[in-house]
This record gives sequence, C-alpha cells and structure tokens, in this order.
Amino acid sequence: MDYTLQAIIRRVQVDKLDDDEFDTGIITRFVNDTQRDIFNQFELPFQEKIFAGTVPSSSSMFSLPTDLALLQGISMADTPGFSATRMKWKDFFSKYPDNTSAEPGKPSAWTLYAGNIIFDKPTDKDYVLTLFYIRKPIVLTTPTQVPEIPQEFEELLVLGAYIRCLKFNEDNDQAAYHEIEYNKLLDLLVTRYGGRVSPGSIKMANQQIRMRRR
Repeated sequence: MDYTLQAIIRRVQVDKLDDDEFDTGIITRFVNDTQRDIFNQFELPFQEKIFAGTVPSSSSMFSLPTDLALLQGISMADTPGFSATRMKWKDFFSKYPDNTSAEPGKPSAWTLYAGNIIFDKPTDKDYVLTLFYIRKPIVLTTPTQVPEIPQEFEELLVLGAYIRCLKFNEDNDQAAYHEIEYNKLLDLLVTRYGGRVSPGSIKMANQQIRMRRR
C-alpha cells in the first residue's frame, strides 16, 4: 500500500477501528495532530531544512521562511562570524533604535523579531544569507499527500490517530493500552534518527501522549 494520507486513514478505519464509515475528516485532523506533535517534540534530521536567499542592497530586515520553527544556524556571505553577532531583541532595539536611518554598510549585529531578521544598518550591497533550521510539518489535506514521518515509522501516525479516535469516542482504557505501543515506536524513531549527533536527539518537550484519567 502506498504511503499516503489516504492509506493511513484507511488503515485507521479498517485495521484499527473496524469501521470504514468513521469520519475521514476527523481522522485527517488526528493524523496531522500526531505528525505535528512529533515535530514539536524533537529535532531530527528529517525535520531539517537549508534556505539560501539574497538580502538586497539597502535592506534593514529580511523575512524568515514561513515554515521555520526553530533557527539552528545562520551565515552571511562576506560577513565572517555573522552568527555570533546576534543580540537579544531588547538589547538590540536599545542600542540601535533607528537602524533604518544608519549609514549603509556590512551588518555587524542582528536580532530576530516578528518573523524577521533585523540588521543594525541597511545593507551596502546584496548579501547571500543561509539559514539552517527545523521546519514546521506540512499540513496533510489531500489523499495523495505523503507524510513527513519516515515511512518505516508509518505505524506511529496510524497509532497516534487511532488513539485520538479512541479518546474521541471516550474509550480511554483502550487509548491508554495503545499509548504504550505508540511510545515504544516513538522511542525507536528517536533512537534511529537522533543518534546522528552525540549525545542523541534533542528532546524539546514531553514525548508521551497524555491521557487524563477519570
């Protein structure tokens, strides 16, 4: 079976719920919730992205990519050590309150604010800016879309959506039972893909799907 949103929905309906009339819209939302939950917890290689763009001459700010979730690294051509010149936004605005009116030149300080990189002065020429970051997951909306969790861990999305369906139906005991299997698979995912960088993956939040017991 193909690794698509449609295939995962079908597996949840037939293999797990044994109900091929269960609302596909609800399952779609739960599949997206599961994928988003995994992306929000870890920094793993399949979440990484590199973006290179040109900062035009006379620019005092540069818009970040809309899919950026966490900036991990940055470099600017012809500007050695650019990454180390980042400032906290409060300190930056205190030191450079009128950066747009400064004499154009090579940026020597920058900060992040409101989805933008803001420079201490307008640029004196075009610069190539390269960003290394953890991206947001795509939202799965069409049946043929391929999820962003590696295919060998497809069962994570199936189980994650299934558990949410069980909770939706107030079958919390069954949900709790399947959460054990889900968390084992999640640990395997992190072990497989997080071991590239010592000491392992960076855990951003609690990895378990929590259930409020009655």
